[in-house]
Amino acid sequence: MFSLSLLGQSQQSLVTALLRHRNGLTVDELSHLLSISRNAVNQHLSSLGSSGFIQSAMLESTGGRPSKIYSLSPSGLELFQRRYSFIAKLLLSWVDKNLGEQESQLCLRSLGEQMAGEFESRMTKQLSSADRLREVVTIMCELGYDASVKQISERYTEIIANNCIFYKLAEEYQGFCALDLSFLASLLKVDIEHKECIVKKGNYCCFAIASPVG
Repeated sequence: MFSLSLLGQSQQSLVTALLRHRNGLTVDELSHLLSISRNAVNQHLSSLGSSGFIQSAMLESTGGRPSKIYSLSPSGLELFQRRYSFIAKLLLSWVDKNLGEQESQLCLRSLGEQMAGEFESRMTKQLSSADRLREVVTIMCELGYDASVKQISERYTEIIANNCIFYKLAEEYQGFCALDLSFLASLLKVDIEHKECIVKKGNYCCFAIASPVG
Protein backbone atom coordinates (compact mmCIF):
# COMPACT_ATOMS: atom_id res chain seq x y z
CA MET A 1 0.00 0.00 0.00
CA PHE A 2 1.29 3.48 -0.87
CA SER A 3 2.34 5.48 2.20
CA LEU A 4 2.10 9.20 2.85
CA SER A 5 5.81 9.23 3.68
CA LEU A 6 6.64 8.30 0.08
CA LEU A 7 5.27 11.62 -1.17
CA GLY A 8 7.41 14.75 -1.30
CA GLN A 9 6.98 17.34 1.44
CA SER A 10 4.89 19.69 -0.70
CA GLN A 11 2.55 16.90 -1.78
CA GLN A 12 2.24 15.71 1.83
CA SER A 13 1.22 19.23 2.82
CA LEU A 14 -1.29 19.39 -0.02
CA VAL A 15 -3.04 16.11 0.76
CA THR A 16 -3.03 16.99 4.48
CA ALA A 17 -4.75 20.28 3.65
CA LEU A 18 -7.39 18.36 1.69
CA LEU A 19 -7.80 15.92 4.58
CA ARG A 20 -8.60 18.87 6.84
CA HIS A 21 -11.03 20.35 4.30
CA ARG A 22 -13.22 17.38 3.35
CA ASN A 23 -15.50 19.51 1.19
CA GLY A 24 -12.57 20.31 -1.08
CA LEU A 25 -10.42 23.31 -1.99
CA THR A 26 -9.78 25.30 -5.15
CA VAL A 27 -6.34 25.90 -6.65
CA ASP A 28 -6.39 29.45 -5.29
CA GLU A 29 -7.27 28.25 -1.80
CA LEU A 30 -4.53 25.63 -1.88
CA SER A 31 -2.05 28.19 -3.17
CA HIS A 32 -2.91 30.50 -0.26
CA LEU A 33 -2.86 27.75 2.40
CA LEU A 34 0.45 26.25 1.25
CA SER A 35 2.11 29.54 0.27
CA ILE A 36 3.12 28.21 -3.14
CA SER A 37 2.27 29.36 -6.66
CA ARG A 38 -0.83 28.28 -8.56
CA ASN A 39 1.42 26.58 -11.13
CA ALA A 40 3.06 24.53 -8.39
CA VAL A 41 -0.35 23.56 -7.01
CA ASN A 42 -1.52 22.48 -10.47
CA GLN A 43 1.60 20.38 -10.99
CA HIS A 44 1.10 18.59 -7.67
CA LEU A 45 -2.61 18.07 -8.35
CA SER A 46 -1.81 16.60 -11.77
CA SER A 47 0.71 14.17 -10.28
CA LEU A 48 -1.53 13.16 -7.39
CA GLY A 49 -4.51 12.85 -9.73
CA SER A 50 -2.55 10.50 -12.00
CA SER A 51 -1.86 8.33 -8.96
CA GLY A 52 -5.58 8.27 -8.13
CA PHE A 53 -5.26 10.18 -4.84
CA ILE A 54 -7.17 13.31 -5.90
CA GLN A 55 -10.63 13.80 -7.36
CA SER A 56 -12.19 16.97 -8.73
CA ALA A 57 -15.60 18.45 -9.41
CA MET A 58 -16.87 21.69 -10.89
CA LEU A 59 -17.63 24.31 -8.28
CA GLU A 60 -21.02 25.92 -8.76
CA SER A 61 -20.55 29.58 -9.54
CA THR A 62 -22.87 32.46 -8.66
CA GLY A 63 -21.25 34.49 -11.39
CA GLY A 64 -17.96 34.68 -13.16
CA ARG A 65 -15.85 31.79 -14.35
CA PRO A 66 -16.63 28.33 -12.87
CA SER A 67 -13.70 26.62 -11.19
CA LYS A 68 -12.74 23.16 -10.05
CA ILE A 69 -12.72 22.02 -6.46
CA TYR A 70 -10.31 19.27 -5.40
CA SER A 71 -10.68 16.67 -2.67
CA LEU A 72 -9.11 13.41 -1.61
CA SER A 73 -10.33 10.27 -3.34
CA PRO A 74 -10.94 7.08 -1.31
CA SER A 75 -7.39 6.00 -2.27
CA GLY A 76 -6.09 9.37 -1.12
CA LEU A 77 -7.74 8.95 2.27
CA GLU A 78 -5.95 5.60 2.62
CA LEU A 79 -2.61 7.42 2.50
CA PHE A 80 -3.25 8.34 6.11
CA GLN A 81 -2.63 5.84 8.85
CA ARG A 82 -5.42 3.39 9.62
CA ARG A 83 -5.77 0.99 12.54
CA TYR A 84 -7.66 -1.84 10.88
CA SER A 85 -5.49 -4.58 12.42
CA PHE A 86 -5.91 -3.00 15.87
CA ILE A 87 -9.71 -3.04 15.58
CA ALA A 88 -9.65 -6.56 14.14
CA LYS A 89 -7.51 -7.68 17.09
CA LEU A 90 -10.02 -6.22 19.56
CA LEU A 91 -12.91 -7.92 17.76
CA LEU A 92 -11.15 -11.29 17.76
CA SER A 93 -10.27 -10.91 21.41
CA TRP A 94 -13.91 -10.18 22.21
CA VAL A 95 -15.13 -13.19 20.21
CA ASP A 96 -12.59 -15.50 21.90
CA LYS A 97 -13.46 -14.22 25.36
CA ASN A 98 -17.23 -14.14 25.01
CA LEU A 99 -18.03 -16.87 22.50
CA GLY A 100 -15.13 -19.30 22.75
CA GLU A 101 -12.65 -20.86 20.32
CA GLN A 102 -15.24 -22.81 18.33
CA GLU A 103 -17.30 -19.71 17.58
CA SER A 104 -14.12 -17.81 16.80
CA GLN A 105 -13.17 -20.37 14.15
CA LEU A 106 -16.70 -20.31 12.77
CA CYS A 107 -16.48 -16.53 12.53
CA LEU A 108 -13.15 -16.70 10.64
CA ARG A 109 -14.47 -19.30 8.21
CA SER A 110 -17.55 -17.17 7.60
CA LEU A 111 -15.37 -14.13 6.92
CA GLY A 112 -13.35 -16.17 4.43
CA GLU A 113 -16.55 -17.12 2.62
CA GLN A 114 -17.63 -13.47 2.56
CA MET A 115 -14.26 -12.46 1.12
CA ALA A 116 -14.67 -15.05 -1.61
CA GLY A 117 -18.18 -13.79 -2.31
CA GLU A 118 -16.72 -10.41 -3.28
CA PHE A 119 -15.01 -12.11 -6.24
CA GLU A 120 -17.67 -14.64 -7.19
CA SER A 121 -18.67 -12.82 -10.38
CA ARG A 122 -15.09 -12.99 -11.61
CA MET A 123 -14.77 -16.67 -10.81
CA THR A 124 -17.96 -17.67 -12.62
CA LYS A 125 -16.49 -16.31 -15.86
CA GLN A 126 -13.60 -18.79 -15.68
CA LEU A 127 -14.63 -22.01 -17.42
CA SER A 128 -11.58 -24.25 -17.06
CA SER A 129 -9.74 -25.40 -13.94
CA ALA A 130 -6.57 -23.72 -15.14
CA ASP A 131 -8.40 -20.44 -15.69
CA ARG A 132 -9.95 -20.60 -12.24
CA LEU A 133 -6.56 -21.18 -10.63
CA ARG A 134 -5.03 -18.31 -12.57
CA GLU A 135 -7.88 -16.01 -11.54
CA VAL A 136 -7.49 -16.96 -7.88
CA VAL A 137 -3.77 -16.19 -8.02
CA THR A 138 -4.55 -12.87 -9.70
CA ILE A 139 -7.03 -12.03 -6.94
CA MET A 140 -4.53 -13.03 -4.26
CA CYS A 141 -1.86 -10.82 -5.83
CA GLU A 142 -4.30 -7.90 -5.92
CA LEU A 143 -4.89 -8.42 -2.20
CA GLY A 144 -1.14 -8.47 -1.52
CA TYR A 145 -0.37 -12.19 -1.11
CA ASP A 146 2.27 -12.23 -3.90
CA ALA A 147 0.96 -15.62 -5.02
CA SER A 148 1.80 -18.10 -7.77
CA VAL A 149 0.71 -21.57 -8.92
CA LYS A 150 3.00 -24.58 -8.64
CA GLN A 151 1.83 -27.61 -10.64
CA ILE A 152 3.12 -30.74 -8.89
CA SER A 153 1.28 -33.34 -10.95
CA GLU A 154 -1.81 -33.65 -13.13
CA ARG A 155 -4.06 -33.91 -10.08
CA TYR A 156 -2.02 -32.04 -7.47
CA THR A 157 -1.43 -28.28 -7.40
CA GLU A 158 -0.02 -25.86 -4.87
CA ILE A 159 -0.63 -22.15 -4.47
CA ILE A 160 2.42 -20.42 -3.04
CA ALA A 161 1.96 -17.11 -1.19
CA ASN A 162 5.10 -15.18 -0.28
CA ASN A 163 3.26 -12.69 1.90
CA CYS A 164 0.73 -13.14 4.71
CA ILE A 165 -1.57 -10.12 4.55
CA PHE A 166 -2.90 -10.89 8.04
CA TYR A 167 0.51 -11.65 9.56
CA LYS A 168 0.15 -9.68 12.82
CA LEU A 169 -3.28 -11.16 13.51
CA ALA A 170 -2.26 -14.69 12.53
CA GLU A 171 0.81 -14.41 14.73
CA GLU A 172 -1.27 -13.53 17.75
CA TYR A 173 -4.34 -15.70 17.18
CA GLN A 174 -3.72 -19.39 16.61
CA GLY A 175 -6.12 -20.70 14.03
CA PHE A 176 -6.48 -17.39 12.18
CA CYS A 177 -5.38 -19.15 8.98
CA ALA A 178 -8.88 -20.67 8.91
CA LEU A 179 -9.85 -17.45 7.13
CA ASP A 180 -7.36 -18.04 4.30
CA LEU A 181 -8.37 -21.67 3.93
CA SER A 182 -12.06 -20.81 3.83
CA PHE A 183 -11.39 -18.01 1.34
CA LEU A 184 -9.54 -20.30 -1.09
CA ALA A 185 -11.90 -23.24 -0.60
CA SER A 186 -14.89 -21.01 -1.35
CA LEU A 187 -13.26 -19.56 -4.47
CA LEU A 188 -12.13 -22.90 -5.90
CA LYS A 189 -14.90 -25.14 -4.51
CA VAL A 190 -12.35 -27.70 -3.27
CA ASP A 191 -10.71 -28.70 0.01
CA ILE A 192 -7.47 -26.89 0.75
CA GLU A 193 -4.55 -28.21 2.82
CA HIS A 194 -2.26 -25.69 4.50
CA LYS A 195 1.12 -27.41 4.08
CA GLU A 196 3.43 -24.56 5.08
CA CYS A 197 2.83 -21.31 6.94
CA ILE A 198 4.89 -18.12 7.15
CA VAL A 199 3.65 -17.44 10.67
CA LYS A 200 4.95 -20.86 11.73
CA LYS A 201 8.41 -19.99 10.38
CA GLY A 202 7.82 -21.37 6.89
CA ASN A 203 9.50 -19.75 3.90
CA TYR A 204 6.06 -19.08 2.43
CA CYS A 205 2.46 -20.19 2.76
CA CYS A 206 1.69 -23.30 0.73
CA PHE A 207 -1.94 -24.17 -0.01
CA ALA A 208 -2.27 -27.65 -1.52
CA ILE A 209 -5.12 -28.72 -3.80
CA ALA A 210 -5.32 -32.49 -4.15
CA SER A 211 -8.45 -32.70 -6.32
CA PRO A 212 -9.63 -31.10 -9.57
CA VAL A 213 -10.74 -27.49 -9.18
CA GLY A 214 -14.50 -27.19 -9.40
